[in-house]
Amino acid sequence: MRTRIALGIACLLSIFCLLSAGGCGPETAVEPESPQPVAPPAEISADYPKIASWLVKKDEIIAAGKPYDLVMSGWFTPEESSMIKSVNPDAVILAGLSVNWVWNNRDWMDFLLAVAGYGRETPFVIDEAMYLHRPDGHRCTFGWASEEWGHEEIYAMDPRNTGWAELITAFYRNVLEQPQHDGIIIDMVLEKSWCPDAISDDGWVEATRAIMAGIAELNTADKMVILNAGRDITDIDAYGDFMNGYLMENFMGEQMRSTFDEGLEAADSGYIVIYAVDTDDTGEKDPDRMRLGLTLSLLNDNTCFTYDFGPRDHGQSWWFAEYDIDLGMPLGAYFEEGNSYRRRFENGTVVCAPYDDVQVSFDGMHTDATTGQESEEFTVAGGDGRIFLRRP
Repeated sequence: MRTRIALGIACLLSIFCLLSAGGCGPETAVEPESPQPVAPPAEISADYPKIASWLVKKDEIIAAGKPYDLVMSGWFTPEESSMIKSVNPDAVILAGLSVNWVWNNRDWMDFLLAVAGYGRETPFVIDEAMYLHRPDGHRCTFGWASEEWGHEEIYAMDPRNTGWAELITAFYRNVLEQPQHDGIIIDMVLEKSWCPDAISDDGWVEATRAIMAGIAELNTADKMVILNAGRDITDIDAYGDFMNGYLMENFMGEQMRSTFDEGLEAADSGYIVIYAVDTDDTGEKDPDRMRLGLTLSLLNDNTCFTYDFGPRDHGQSWWFAEYDIDLGMPLGAYFEEGNSYRRRFENGTVVCAPYDDVQVSFDGMHTDATTGQESEEFTVAGGDGRIFLRRP
């Protein structure tokens, strides 16, 4: 889901200045299942773990100076990209917004129009015909407006409207043309109509696919494309041929209610998968769930991990000690042992215990990376995951 993108008017003007100045130019392997990615997944970090940030608060992570592997937001200036990559030269930077909805926030809308309109003699204007309307004439809403959170409403756009399709395609053209962007994101994509009484599910998917096809034609450099699937791939598989990967939002949370098993299965899809675990919009960090998601991401090579506040407010620069661990390269595929999933690396072993407490024994002393305890035997509580480092 969308949350605030920190874009003040000054930021919008600086983006326009950059554009105008040319600074932006704008232990068993499983066979992948259908649908297949549009191309073999674009390169992601060979590090373990692979840490991502979704709708990142750019100033925060730049100030934190941590080596994120995958960073996603509405836009990055060349300077922001350079600062992120000065910490991790292999960091992948993705930018974008939506394809069939708008957030009724003034700064968000100004940003969309500023980027989409770059290079045009006549600026874009969002007119009422671009919105998707119910039979009674009211706009189709997502239900995002909240006085408690200070959030404005999100409105569905009519993907069949040629003016809207031209506008959003122009936005992504300019995002893709910026050399500091390694690819794009498309947030909150659904294959169900927001308003079935205004457009059928089939009509919604057909028109949305047409917009995505137009964007894909512009992606001549085959840059990475990541979609926000919401719960899981079943919500977006109609668009599978337009993406390299997807994000599972509120993973294992109370809102989307996806499970560990579904996340593990998702990695078999052949796509890059980002497990976005969060606090369910409470701000109360759950270390066990954080570690379970992190260690799940270490069972496969095409998976990344992020942990933040939740769907209402993404992208905090939270960094946990486990993120700094150097596991080295994997020594094989993950395997099941009892009620746990494990994977061995050059420098240690990852253990996920999604269901019940599990006992772990090693031939030789290991260190629990979370507690610092040294032993040959450990217990991992159900609903937790741990990383054990081998003593040199």
